[in-house]
Amino acid sequence: MATMRDYLTWRGDLAFAERPFNDVDALILATLSYLDFGGIVPSPSASRQDGAEGAIGFPTIRGACTALLEKASGDLAPFVKSMATLDEELVHLIGSSERFGPLVLHDYVDFVEEGSSLQFSAVRVGLGEGGPADEYVSFRGTDLSLTGWREDLMLSFTVTRAQEMAYEYLTEVLGEGSSAIVGGHSKGGNLAAYSVADREARKLKNVIRVYSFDGPGMDRSVHPGGVSEAMGERFCRIQPEFSVVGEIFDRKETPRTYVKSTADALMQHDPTSWEVGISGFVCADAIDESASLLNKILATWLDGIEMEDRAAFTRELFDILSAGGATDLSELTKVDNMQRVFAAAAGASDEMKALLGRFAEVGADYARRAAGDAYGKAIAGMQDSAVRGARDLVDVASRKVRSGTSDLVAAWSDFVDSLGRG
Repeated sequence: MATMRDYLTWRGDLAFAERPFNDVDALILATLSYLDFGGIVPSPSASRQDGAEGAIGFPTIRGACTALLEKASGDLAPFVKSMATLDEELVHLIGSSERFGPLVLHDYVDFVEEGSSLQFSAVRVGLGEGGPADEYVSFRGTDLSLTGWREDLMLSFTVTRAQEMAYEYLTEVLGEGSSAIVGGHSKGGNLAAYSVADREARKLKNVIRVYSFDGPGMDRSVHPGGVSEAMGERFCRIQPEFSVVGEIFDRKETPRTYVKSTADALMQHDPTSWEVGISGFVCADAIDESASLLNKILATWLDGIEMEDRAAFTRELFDILSAGGATDLSELTKVDNMQRVFAAAAGASDEMKALLGRFAEVGADYARRAAGDAYGKAIAGMQDSAVRGARDLVDVASRKVRSGTSDLVAAWSDFVDSLGRG
């Protein structure tokens, strides 16, 4: 089960002139935008100034990756703005390869404004000799921050500022007369799609291809048009077998490819887990059954509520999640934060609790099917009880917090006890 790491070993010594650019190359360059190249890759204004002298002053991917690893001094985590498993080894493999190392980076943008839930980042990659276009425009996806995930849900009821900035960013590229491939993973895939949607055909003649790697679609009630109408077969959707993010606001008429992953369930969203062959992805026959059910639940729920209610739900959810003082998803697991989150959830709407309960049902069902052996069958009864107990978890924890219990373990203990009673 090979991934992009293996691909970099197999194809890393071959330039595009020797082996043509393919979908895996596009994913690697989309993933590259998750790295924080601040102070290493010049901004658009600096790039225009340097542009008078050609690419002088523009770092190569090799140079940028080397500088980043030196800057990180053995701790790359603060410089990875993603849930993707990007580590020192992978960054080194990309930078040291002959396929990607010599490519030039410029026009790096990284903008975050928590007050307005705005998060936008992009970078341009010169594809060089043998490349299928002059440049690859890479839009960053969602990181672990609550700001990023709040913005993802905002796609259900508004055009976000990040989408508008992506449109403006690509406009600058096309205005220079450059041919481009545009791509991104997760929210970055949505930004890539939005950046070309509704443009006149003549203005898209230099866009060779657009990639959305497990990126959310665009809700018809917010954006009636779509990227397929603008790009046709030049729009490429690639999603893992267990795709949830990439199925949000899905337009069934849009073709897509499902690929296998070395990860389980929702963790398949991590692009570094997608299985590859020597020249492309290892394809799956269809989306996983549990993922499909999960997506239907979410789509049915979203379709059944008005725009103003979607906005209210987003505010409610993130007010609850941020009540503990957390600014990113990893901080939510801390005991003190979780206590405050459960306390805030005590007043959550019945609709939100019901939705979370349905998600728990699907998760338990997937775990049962994924086991598929004697052990899995033996614990099936316990998992069924977990489904029932999960629906009441928030209420149980909230009561414990309200009663003055200082240790969240007691709340979880009640939940675990409920499994045996099932």
